[in-house]
Amino acid sequence: MAEKLGLRAVTTLTRLAVRSLVRGLKPHLLGPEAGRPFEQALSALLADPAVAGSFREARFITLAPDGGWLPAGLEVAPGDEVTVLAAGGFWASKLLNLGFGARIGVWLRAGGAGTILKTPSNTSTVRLDEGGPLHVVAKPPGEWVDDRGTFDPAFPRGGVKGEIGVCLIVWKGGALSGLEALARAGDYEGLVAQALRRTRDPVPAPSGWRYLWRLGDGEIFRDAKAGEGHTICCHTREDVGILQFPVDFPLTETARLRWRWKVETLPCDLPEDIQPTHDYLSIAVEFENGQDLTYMWSSSLAEGTIFRCPLPFWDKVETHWVLRSDPAALGRWLAEDQPLKADYEKAIGAPPQRVVKVWLIAVSIFQRKEGICEYADIELVDGDRVLKCSSRSDAEAAP
Repeated sequence: MAEKLGLRAVTTLTRLAVRSLVRGLKPHLLGPEAGRPFEQALSALLADPAVAGSFREARFITLAPDGGWLPAGLEVAPGDEVTVLAAGGFWASKLLNLGFGARIGVWLRAGGAGTILKTPSNTSTVRLDEGGPLHVVAKPPGEWVDDRGTFDPAFPRGGVKGEIGVCLIVWKGGALSGLEALARAGDYEGLVAQALRRTRDPVPAPSGWRYLWRLGDGEIFRDAKAGEGHTICCHTREDVGILQFPVDFPLTETARLRWRWKVETLPCDLPEDIQPTHDYLSIAVEFENGQDLTYMWSSSLAEGTIFRCPLPFWDKVETHWVLRSDPAALGRWLAEDQPLKADYEKAIGAPPQRVVKVWLIAVSIFQRKEGICEYADIELVDGDRVLKCSSRSDAEAAP
């Protein structure tokens, strides 16, 4: 098995390199570029008399890939609305077109040890729950010891190049009126228009669900209606997010996870079992021992394939199970019913006692392609006992 995986990995990497050569060694851009034009254009907009009265302070910061938390030179209070406009990104390999842009790499923290907050995009407005000196850092999602922003020494960053430029704006009143004034003054690479649209039409997490703090908030998942029923839509591109629904459900011999899903577009067309191609859509269950088992839809791996996550940190806690890979089934609603204890024993080993969360996962940061799917009727079942993963008020408590 190890020899086959090694050969497949080499083949996949070769295909990635060939694709880059076909593109003429011109990698897909990570977004607007950071640097002097970015700062000059936004500085001019902020200096407009119609805009200057709308914000309290604004700062520009350049973030390096290997830097720590930097003071922004801004003092914020609980309830302040801060708009983050960011450009640039970091490259791990231009040859393989591997990099991530500012939309997934900018984190904020108020005070010396406030709770960390990732901006959902590179044109986001956030309302702060804590006050104090504002700090900012750029880093890949996931490399944290705790939600206070302590770096995990097990994952030192190296070999990544580039920079992210950030414009931080603390508004006097609400951000909406300030962004409207800023948009009337002009724009730079569409950043202001995007920030205004997101402030006018935010994408809250589906009712009863929340994003995993380790990866930060996002705009990937949203509530939707399908006829008389309720669904959760997933749309990801150059992004990553894990949506979680808390439960407390015994892992008995007869406990099952049931759901329906319709996958329209997969974010990768290569085997997903190595890091450069680990883009996928899945539903997962987290157990009380911290392990999670994720049922994924693969573009290339055979159904029934089981493998440990290839990403650092996640390789200690996450196991993937390829449940679907038939391209003819894309675009169709499919019903699934998985025996959790038997699956855990087969994929991981001796099972724990309880299920503590149900997850929805979307990853598209490596190949930076689009993934689209929809979920419905997610529930944990054991005989006559049913726990629906809908809003907390609708979910049935375990007896």
